Amino acid sequence: MKKYLLAGLVLLASSNVSADQLSWEQLLPVNVPQIEDPFVKLTDQQLFELGSLARYRDSQNLNDQQKQTMKELEDNLKADDLDIEWLFKKREEITEHRRMLASMPNATLTEHTYEIPGFVTPVEFNNDVVTKFFLVPTMGACIHTPPPPANQIVLVDYPKGLKLTSLYEPIWVKGDLHVKKTKADVSYSDGAANVETIYQMDEVTIRPYR
Repeated sequence: MKKYLLAGLVLLASSNVSADQLSWEQLLPVNVPQIEDPFVKLTDQQLFELGSLARYRDSQNLNDQQKQTMKELEDNLKADDLDIEWLFKKREEITEHRRMLASMPNATLTEHTYEIPGFVTPVEFNNDVVTKFFLVPTMGACIHTPPPPANQIVLVDYPKGLKLTSLYEPIWVKGDLHVKKTKADVSYSDGAANVETIYQMDEVTIRPYR
């Protein structure tokens, strides 16, 4: 198990790949506009108080003690010369920006044959073999953990069928990479539904990760 955990870290972080091999980082969009993030300049205490205040504001039917706590949080933040309403507005903008980035492909990747390392998350079975699956950068993604961003999932069509022996064994998948938005359900106990990806791969060959 330890070697698989280490492999998962490698799949996420490694960029030492050949020209026709892709790291997961290379699937992210490039040359995208940046957005100001004022939260990086805040202290841990300020971030904690902002988060607490947001939860109180989102709550319904606060009691008197909770209302008093909420006022104290507002007073503390104002005493630090922070514009609370502006920060909450920026939080919404940053959230939307990150959501947009998560659904964007790397536009520099043309229709080409690439090889990508990852773990299998089953989507379709034919008897006891997997014929369609999500290739993901971390073991158990979409099953034991929430789905990664759409640009960190590749839907692989493999009619030949893959005998799945373990979710924890990384593999290399080589095939034609296409940019195409798709949603599918994970065919596994506790698997996520309606998982979105913007990459697909077909005409694939599979080999063990080494």
